[in-house]
Amino acid sequence: MSRLSVITPSFNLIRYLPETVASVAKLESPHEHLIVDAASTDGTVDFLQSIEDPDVRWISEPDRGQAHAMNKGIAMSEGDLIGWLNADDTYVEDAVDRSVAYLDEHPEVDAVYGWMEIVDGDGGLVETYRCGGFDWRRFLYLGDYIPTPSIIFRKRLLNERIPGLDESYLDSSDYDFYLRLLKGRNVQLMREPLVRFRYYEGSKTELNVRLRREAHDIRLKWARGPRDVAVMNLANRLQNLRNRVLKPWPETD
Repeated sequence: MSRLSVITPSFNLIRYLPETVASVAKLESPHEHLIVDAASTDGTVDFLQSIEDPDVRWISEPDRGQAHAMNKGIAMSEGDLIGWLNADDTYVEDAVDRSVAYLDEHPEVDAVYGWMEIVDGDGGLVETYRCGGFDWRRFLYLGDYIPTPSIIFRKRLLNERIPGLDESYLDSSDYDFYLRLLKGRNVQLMREPLVRFRYYEGSKTELNVRLRREAHDIRLKWARGPRDVAVMNLANRLQNLRNRVLKPWPETD
């Protein structure tokens, strides 16, 4: 069976990190958990030093942001598959195990993703987000319809053309990375939640306006001409209008 490398960037999230580590430890699939901490000062290092699981490796040192941390984790990884699990999220363990098994059974598939349980700061279920099948152009135009924390991809997709994340992006480096990585690839939807995504006051995703602005800038780089630019700008305005009316994320505590 393929080995899964789970990479967790971390910075001052000791409140949630133990749950994240525990969820990965429960995986039955062969795996390693690489925790790339940015010199946290909240007790994270003491916690990491207490871990006795041989499948966990970690470093704690200053970095240039989450994208830099992920790139360091990718360089450290030894598995056949890679998952990106943030330090305040957790895996749905049985579903991730089924996803790894599916990739083993279907070598022609390059990556999988799944649905996402949105939980509050205390871990209570708020709602389950169910998305549709993969369409790269839809991902380009709409972005957030794919829950990127649920993606598991084959490490062999990384190459000289796509070596890792672009560290110039502060909030949407994952969107840029997966647009480049998954273009033209066989990507399949697992019709069940793979990750519990924690949304709470102060979480990165709560900075929704800034994130969307950066994602739109990334999107425009793929425009093939004035028509694409016009369609992308229209889609962005409609998304912003929808979000003002419907609120894409639940209220925080």
